[in-house]
Amino acid sequence: MNKRALAWLAAITAVIALISIFAFDRGLALAVHGSGLENAVLVVRAREFLDIFTGRGLIESYVGLSQLLLGALFVASGLLLIVARRGNRVGRGLMFAGLVQLATIEAAWLIKDWFGRLRPFQVIASDDWNHVWFAGGSSFPSGHNAFFWGLFLPLVFAFPKYRIPLLIIPLFIAFARIDENYHFLSDVLSAIALAALVTLIAAVLLERWVKPVAGHQQP
Repeated sequence: MNKRALAWLAAITAVIALISIFAFDRGLALAVHGSGLENAVLVVRAREFLDIFTGRGLIESYVGLSQLLLGALFVASGLLLIVARRGNRVGRGLMFAGLVQLATIEAAWLIKDWFGRLRPFQVIASDDWNHVWFAGGSSFPSGHNAFFWGLFLPLVFAFPKYRIPLLIIPLFIAFARIDENYHFLSDVLSAIALAALVTLIAAVLLERWVKPVAGHQQP
């Protein structure tokens, strides 16, 4: 995924997210709730496993800290590879991915605090669709998707040869958070747009430092 593709991804997901706020969010949340497939066991268990495996859900009482562990590990691992072998492109790619993820997570939480959007299940329970925003919630954008897309998009940029397997997990997370009615469609899309934008900005700023490790990448 080159810089142009990242720009298109950020733009398209942002536009669809905006449209979804007014056109799709409520209907989709209600459809999921009434489908009988909400909180499907396999989906929930798989998402919980990924949370534990990546460290995001490792410390339940300190989610804000635990979600930073994986990004910090990538930065540290990349730094070690760079020190061990000067100019190591794999190390630079790992460090790039970790830094982008950490920046995406922090940006997502700042936006969450500003908009205070309630989660779909909360709105459905209250049946008050007139008070969804600026209500002390934390739904917009999706933190889970900021975490996973914020890591895997820069990995796709740095290691384009593995783009297909790398995108499987974040795509599943996007589906899972909607299935659990923990996020509206626009929450998920806005997190993807944010991750793409942060990755793009970092790729531009670090253009001379970070180069794709495998496969052909257009400038």
